Amino acid sequence: MSKTAFSTSNDLTKKAWEEKLYRDSVKEAYFSKFQGAGSDSIVQVKEQLTKDKGDKITFGLRMRLTGAGVVSGQILEGNEERLVTHSNSVTLEQYRHAVRDAGAIDRQRAMFSISDEARSAIKDWMSEKVDQLAFDAIGVGAGATVDPSKIFYKTGASTFLATGTAATAKSALVAADSKLTLNFMSFIKAFAKTGGNRTYVPLRPVKIDGKEYFVMLVHPDALFDLKATSEWQQAQREAADRGKTNPLFTGAAGVFDSVIVHEHENCAIGTDAGSGSNVPWTKAVFLGAQALVWAWGQRPEVIQETFDYKNEEGYGISMIAGVAKSKFNSLDYGSFGVYLSRTNVAGA
Repeated sequence: MSKTAFSTSNDLTKKAWEEKLYRDSVKEAYFSKFQGAGSDSIVQVKEQLTKDKGDKITFGLRMRLTGAGVVSGQILEGNEERLVTHSNSVTLEQYRHAVRDAGAIDRQRAMFSISDEARSAIKDWMSEKVDQLAFDAIGVGAGATVDPSKIFYKTGASTFLATGTAATAKSALVAADSKLTLNFMSFIKAFAKTGGNRTYVPLRPVKIDGKEYFVMLVHPDALFDLKATSEWQQAQREAADRGKTNPLFTGAAGVFDSVIVHEHENCAIGTDAGSGSNVPWTKAVFLGAQALVWAWGQRPEVIQETFDYKNEEGYGISMIAGVAKSKFNSLDYGSFGVYLSRTNVAGA
């Protein structure tokens, strides 16, 4: 009887494994819950360059209409409003990594499969790389090189500020009074909806089941402080059903005033804030639609190589991708930065 089988070296097997690795890795990346193909997603994903040549992709930003329109008895023709659009671009980069063993005798000695662990390790690396690139691009990661153009901070229980540079915000933090509170979140949301009387481009909310939401991403230390408040505890006890099947609610700490709160350790932290440079601090980010654009040029490709007459084995991974923060007139388009003091639970 003839049987059809696929060996581990079969090209179809390799392609199926790469597709599974891609899907599993992206799924495990924290920012994947914010991704979508449309401009109404927090992270808009572009895949055109997986089929076309080029190392840069351009995407459009559409402004809201501002005209009043017409009423009965008025002529619409000649009173149309033109669409106002702007463009941003994402430049692609190649990211690679690999694992290599020391030879057949080491594979024999190990109580586990070095090859299996190598494949698992490069998958984990890619998931973490996707997140690191996103956190840094949005300006909240430890590796961020550009500060947010709009930064919120507080210097008292009810003293909320939305001006100044990152350095100004950081130095103004007060240990007890600059922690995250529900009232502060509502303040940021109100500014996001209006853009400060249109002095800034208002953030577009994400719509879920006909309701509008924003996302606030904070460090676990900041969330610890928020959870310690009686206001948060009461709000979560009284929270109504909020469409838990939507990915944006997966892993969320809670919802208040249509702001979904998420936590992640990739948010930058330090201990040198305040006037005396001794206040523990952290960055956070307030997110609306199209805050980031992620572009794929080449989905992850796994390469298996042998060395020294097939004695040593190595597994590598390569992907071509890019991520950029949306901007309009040099200002962040879909996100705000937030500086907070924190209880130093993390110890750093």
